[in-house]
Order: sequence, then C-alpha cells, then structure tokens
Amino acid sequence: MERHFFFKGAHTMKVAQIWRYPVKSMAGEPLNHASIGPLGIEGDRVVHVENEDGHVITSRTHHRLLGRHARLNASGEPVVDGLLW
Repeated sequence: MERHFFFKGAHTMKVAQIWRYPVKSMAGEPLNHASIGPLGIEGDRVVHVENEDGHVITSRTHHRLLGRHARLNASGEPVVDGLLW
C-alpha cells in the first residue's frame, strides 16, 4: 500500500519499501507494514555480532556478514539463514 506524506515547504515523498534489519550488519527482510516506536522500526537491529573479545563486528570490516539473511520469526526471535540466532 502506497502512502503519501505532505510536509509544508517540501516535495511530496512516497515510501516505496520498508525493510527491517534484525541483526546489525546482516541482510534484512522486507515488510508489508511496520510498527514505529521511539527508537524506529520495532525489531530493527535487536542483536549484533561480537568477536571473542566482546567487540561489535560490522559489515564495514567483515563484508561476508551481508551475505547472511536475518528475519524475525512469529515469536519475535531473530533467525539467520533459517536458524534460530
């Protein structure tokens, strides 16, 4: 469903797609609708990847993370490439 938003003094904008990324730096999932809370889209970036020292790893330095596909299951738990996170 397309929605149009109008802002005074601005051009018309249209939301073409909404995506959620449950695991930071991994590929995400397209959504038909989204709940937006004070921190953004609910379920977005709820977990991240850490190395053995506890430091956050991102796709900026570990590009292969982008090849992993994350989504939330019906219970709201992160699933990566079909496996519970």
